[in-house]
Amino acid sequence: MTSADGTWQRHDWQGTAADFHSLEPSSERGLWWCNVDAPALIVGSSQSVDAVRSVCAAENGIDVVRRRSGGGIVYVHPSDSVWIDITIPREDPLWVDDVSSSMLWLGGVFVDALSPWLTTSVYTDAFSAGEFGREICFVSHSPGEVFAGDAKVVGISQRRTRDGARFQCVLYRQWNPSEWTPCVDARAAADAASSLRVATVTATADQIVTAVHNALPL
Repeated sequence: MTSADGTWQRHDWQGTAADFHSLEPSSERGLWWCNVDAPALIVGSSQSVDAVRSVCAAENGIDVVRRRSGGGIVYVHPSDSVWIDITIPREDPLWVDDVSSSMLWLGGVFVDALSPWLTTSVYTDAFSAGEFGREICFVSHSPGEVFAGDAKVVGISQRRTRDGARFQCVLYRQWNPSEWTPCVDARAAADAASSLRVATVTATADQIVTAVHNALPL
């Protein structure tokens, strides 16, 4: 249930990417900051784990995890990325039945939150996977995601249940695709990720999470 005053509970969580994806967070309003213990390549719900070369990942200390939301591979890192999940109940005023527009409000939150460091905007056109967006999440364009010009800043996927929605958001403090793209099985998609323009945020992870928490609407 949404709290009477509309406040958002912040949860700072430390663990593996696999542990966090197995977690069933409450459907009440919440911000979940996931501090991963190790780098991980997270495949989307419709992808095979074979999308990642397991031997390469193991040799490079990268966990391979499946999430229950859609989209392509996402890379998370203990210091280079910031991973935030936002949860809302189905009866929340922010809930939107139309999946194609259900993330727009959250994109606006990130635009406000990141304004001390970047000038950004919310992508509002139709979903576009492009040639490789179904393999690599950051290559696609989804309504509600955040861009600085043509460089993606925040990637968002969502999982919806009868109780509420969980929006899984990732942005980068440093973008180092050479650390993980050799482990992507689809080589053309890996090359696309290697040449992708991604805008990074030059702030501490805690500063970013605090700014997002403060920007969430009451």
